[in-house]
Amino acid sequence: MQLAIADLFDVSQPTVSRKFFNIAGFPKVIGALDGTFVRIISPGGEDAERFRCRKSYFALNVQTIIDADLVIRNVVARWPGSAHDSTVFNNSAACLSLKTNELYRDFHLLGDTGYACEKYLLTPFGNPRTLAEVRYNKSHVLTGNTIERKYGILKRRFPCLSIGLNCNIERVPAIIVACCVLHNLCTRLDDPEPPADPQIEALVQQLELENDDVTPSFEISSRCPAGFAKRNVIVTNFFSG
Repeated sequence: MQLAIADLFDVSQPTVSRKFFNIAGFPKVIGALDGTFVRIISPGGEDAERFRCRKSYFALNVQTIIDADLVIRNVVARWPGSAHDSTVFNNSAACLSLKTNELYRDFHLLGDTGYACEKYLLTPFGNPRTLAEVRYNKSHVLTGNTIERKYGILKRRFPCLSIGLNCNIERVPAIIVACCVLHNLCTRLDDPEPPADPQIEALVQQLELENDDVTPSFEISSRCPAGFAKRNVIVTNFFSG
C-alpha cells in the first residue's frame, strides 16, 4: 500500500523548508525520509523468505516522509523486509513526483547514506574531508533526526508497531497506514506524546538500533552527478563561513 496520507506538497514549500531551516540551518528541505521495520508473522508460502529482513525476522520495510512538525506526509507499506530502503524509495510515487515536477526542482528531501545522493534527495558525506563538509553533516543529522523522533512517538503511541502484527499479511498494510493517519490527527490536535512505558520503551529502543544501518565509509553511486553538484553548492553557500 502506497499512500499520500497528507499530500507531500499540499502546503507552501517555502513554509515547510523554513521550518526545517530553523532546526539547524539546512536549506530547501521539504521532508525527511527513512524506512523502518514492522515485525509480522511469517506469511508462509514460497515467497515467505522475501519478508525476512537483515535482522533475521519477518517484517515489512515501511517508508515514511515527514515534515518538521512530525506530520507524516507519505507512507509506503507494501515492501517485504528484504527490500533495501533505496529500492522502496526509487519505486515510490513521491520519488517520481520529485524527479518529474519542475515546481520542486529547488527543493529536496533528506535521507541517510543508504540512499544515492540526488538533486531531490540529499545525503551526508560518507567520509567528510573538510570542516565545511563536517558542518554540513552535522546540520543534516540534526535536521534529519526529526524522523527518528517521529518513529519513536509513533511506536509508543501504537505499541503494535513495536511488538509486531500477528495477523494475516493482507491486513498489515492497512493497519500501518491507519496508525499513521491517527498519528497525524494526534499531532495536529496537539495530543500529548504518550507517557513512557518501560516495556514499550525497551522495544522502541531495540527497534531503533535494529533499523539503524551501519554507516558506510563510502556512498552509494548516484545515477545523477547533479546530486553531488547540488550538495557541494549547499556546502559552499551555507557551511563554509
